[in-house]
Amino acid sequence: MNLPLHEACMSNNLRKAQEIFNDSPQDLYQKDADGRIPLHWAVSFQSEEIVSFLLLKMVDVSVDNYKDESGWTPFHIACAVGNLYIVTNLYERHEKPDLNLPTNQGVTALHLAVSKKHTKICEFLLEKGASVRVKDKRSQLPLHRAAAIGSTSMVDLLCKAGSPINTSDAEGWTPLFHALAEGHGDVAVLLVQHGADPDLETSDGSKAVDFAVNDEVKKYFLRNIS
Repeated sequence: MNLPLHEACMSNNLRKAQEIFNDSPQDLYQKDADGRIPLHWAVSFQSEEIVSFLLLKMVDVSVDNYKDESGWTPFHIACAVGNLYIVTNLYERHEKPDLNLPTNQGVTALHLAVSKKHTKICEFLLEKGASVRVKDKRSQLPLHRAAAIGSTSMVDLLCKAGSPINTSDAEGWTPLFHALAEGHGDVAVLLVQHGADPDLETSDGSKAVDFAVNDEVKKYFLRNIS
């Protein structure tokens, strides 16, 4: 189905978006096949002027009420994309988005920003009160993701914000397991410095070091925590 306002948002055509809205203001909340309203796409394509225009027409409307088929709101998308200007615009409203609102997979805005290594977005979310303790449907905290992608800055940020460090996910893995399994020895050492327990075991008695991607990472880790 052809949805002109959605297309104008995707093509970052502000004038066209304004014309369409003036002719058909009801299109502002029309959903496409993905369950997305125009704002979803304006955010996704980082059409900053269009985002600002649409938000002016959505006064006293909570973006949390507009989830797509995956449970993503425009705020989730903004945090995944990493555009601080748009994230701030979406947040600084009378009806502020719920920073801990989960998607269908239990993922929060912080999970998404961490996964994409958007440090500035993570700092913004934490400053505004986002929780570091929310688990997704795999029982993973944002810290699990930060460890898996090998981001020392993100791990440091989350640990200093009070993230649980020795929490296991659905596989029985703490963030330390993920760091070593992905070959991030420096992140693994940093986690131990923040309080990660290298002696924690899975149900079969394995420790995090047993999952180190290779001997080089294993030796580096053991040498630097001794």
